[in-house]
Amino acid sequence: MSGRPAELVAVLALAVTATVYLAAPVLRIPSERLFGAELVGRHHDPFTVMAQFERPWGSGTYPQPVTDITGALLTRASGPVAGYNWLILFSFPLSAAAAFLLARHLTLSAGGATMAAMAYAFSPFHLAHAAYHPHIAQTQWIPLYLLALWRSLDAASPMAVGLLGAATVAVALSNLYGALIAAVITPFAVAAYWWVARAGRPHAGRDLAVTLGSLGVIATAAGAYLWHTTSPVVVAHGDAFAFPRADLFRYSAKWWGYLVPPAGHPWLGSTVRDFWEAAGVREGLLEQQVSLGWGVVALGLVAVTSWVRGDRQPAVRVGVPVLVSIAVVALVCSLSPERTVGAFTFVRPSALLYEIVPMFRSYARFGVVVQLMAVLLAGIGVDALRRAGTARATAACVALVALVVGEYAVSPSALWRDVLPTTAHRWAVEQPGPLQVLDCVPLTAESASVPVLTGGRVSPLGRIEDCREPDLPGKLAATGITHLLVRRASDDGYWVEEHGMPEGLRTVATFDDGWVFAVTAPAAAIYIATTSGLSPRESDAAWSWRWMGGTAAWTIINATGAPARATLHLEASAFHEARRVSVTLDGHVVQEIVVVPPRGTYDIGPFTVPTGGRTLAFHALEVPTVADDILGNGDTRPLSIALGAWGWRVTGAEP
Repeated sequence: MSGRPAELVAVLALAVTATVYLAAPVLRIPSERLFGAELVGRHHDPFTVMAQFERPWGSGTYPQPVTDITGALLTRASGPVAGYNWLILFSFPLSAAAAFLLARHLTLSAGGATMAAMAYAFSPFHLAHAAYHPHIAQTQWIPLYLLALWRSLDAASPMAVGLLGAATVAVALSNLYGALIAAVITPFAVAAYWWVARAGRPHAGRDLAVTLGSLGVIATAAGAYLWHTTSPVVVAHGDAFAFPRADLFRYSAKWWGYLVPPAGHPWLGSTVRDFWEAAGVREGLLEQQVSLGWGVVALGLVAVTSWVRGDRQPAVRVGVPVLVSIAVVALVCSLSPERTVGAFTFVRPSALLYEIVPMFRSYARFGVVVQLMAVLLAGIGVDALRRAGTARATAACVALVALVVGEYAVSPSALWRDVLPTTAHRWAVEQPGPLQVLDCVPLTAESASVPVLTGGRVSPLGRIEDCREPDLPGKLAATGITHLLVRRASDDGYWVEEHGMPEGLRTVATFDDGWVFAVTAPAAAIYIATTSGLSPRESDAAWSWRWMGGTAAWTIINATGAPARATLHLEASAFHEARRVSVTLDGHVVQEIVVVPPRGTYDIGPFTVPTGGRTLAFHALEVPTVADDILGNGDTRPLSIALGAWGWRVTGAEP
């Protein structure tokens, strides 16, 4: 094998080697670990995508079949977590190969093209999105699309047009941001390339016409496809899927962000994260990972200088003006909708695009094009320094390439995390025998993945609403829960640190990020299944409570199998003044109590609780008081009493 195929194989081999090195911790256990640094915490995105791979042929809200079907096939072959990882990891050598082919088309040398390809494939942008967004991580399609587009402009043969059609389908259906970026960049990519490269081409006008006509046909077909496959809800009510305009400012790039080192850098990362924190960038941090690196910028300036000086090398003469113009367009598109300087407000492209496609908000993703153009210019700069042939130029080339390597450096040990949220979850999965573990977090898009990832062993709050609920151990036992898992970095974790756990829960595993407690209490005879009309739990150093307004209700379960006589011991405190409260069971008055502001314990009953589920309700007989009216604290809730601890005493079952 020789020539271009051999070069491509060599670049692929180099990229595969680099990928294996970076992903070594994941490759050791691909079904238990996810690739990528957890830069902005644990988000639901990877797990939502894994679920999508289970139904890739469904139309869904936003169809992205090129990536989804590929992910589904990999999932079927190796499982959901491993399949997800393979989809991400394959994007690195494929991106290197696509960028290399584009660079060689622009007549960069094999060395300059290799440098550009590796920098593009392992750029901070790609690594950041690989940790969370597998669709955005498919960066191979952008250079492949531009390659097909420019080849068609060079010579619009049937094969070139066919490749353009295939590349357009791939970039548009791999991810919708790819479609948006390609649609916006294409007019500028066509105009710049054709204008610069048309000299000496007798059929340049015909090639342009055929290419534009082909793009028109492709765009029409793509529009028809999207109309047919996109959810009818999106078509009929597109505005309902619009993001708030304010999100564009959060998820668009800062122009100076292209010069800030990546937040995942092994030596500078903590300093960079502090910098972004000071700049007020928090949840949008991932989108700001558009760093080009000073080495890439310097090499790009070498290329621009060569062009200004009249270097006639094809890569300089054609590539530099084309790449610079597209980079500028993409950079401007990546910025926020507007910027006000003094009395002037400058409107940017994202403001106009938002009016057309308001379901897009992360305009920083245009940074992938800026990255591609920058590394191609850097590759041209490498070639220019090598052609100079002087010792100074050679030294500068080596130093700048070394700087690029240093700026793009990442540590394999930082590029993985357990697919499970904590070590405590991993412990629960690895234990022999049947376990039913309650994870003390509410059901969210992120925590919904835990039951699937643990084979049903660990579940978030649901039937159990609150892990600081009084009489919790007996309720856990009554509902079949064998263990309780508490994450340290949570409100419940802070409570455990301060107060410990009640009797009936025994510590069986302690980790830096959580605890696991075994349920040792006997099953409760009567327990509270659900509540309504209560505010979220609050606490201080002495106790925890939940406020009620005018009415609150419990669904209580008598699990004894027969009607039971029971007394409720209730800790309560009235807001601001003494309040009368009527307690009813299934609508029948059980007792009326007077709750006073100092915290105290009140006995309600004994009364008969029939079997099964019953409704125990509390009705404040005085109008609740808005907290802000008394305290001036901005709390607009109408409050009557706070319910603290409670417990049941069952004196016996009735015949």
